[in-house]
Amino acid sequence: MLASMRLELQTQHKNMDAYTMIIHLKKLFDAASRNDKYETSKELFHCKMINGSLMNTHVLKMIGYNEKLG
Repeated sequence: MLASMRLELQTQHKNMDAYTMIIHLKKLFDAASRNDKYETSKELFHCKMINGSLMNTHVLKMIGYNEKLG
């Protein structure tokens, strides 16, 4: 498992067993994922159709946000 990590992560986790390592990595990367989902949700909720623009374009933009969240 350590061989597939970047050097800084290898040194940080070299004295951990596999279970502890997985829990720690999950905590590290879940925070980033949660922030990305929050930003995407914020963009989706504030998305408004511009007067004179095509409905198709607006719907595709909203579908893109939903897919990014899912």
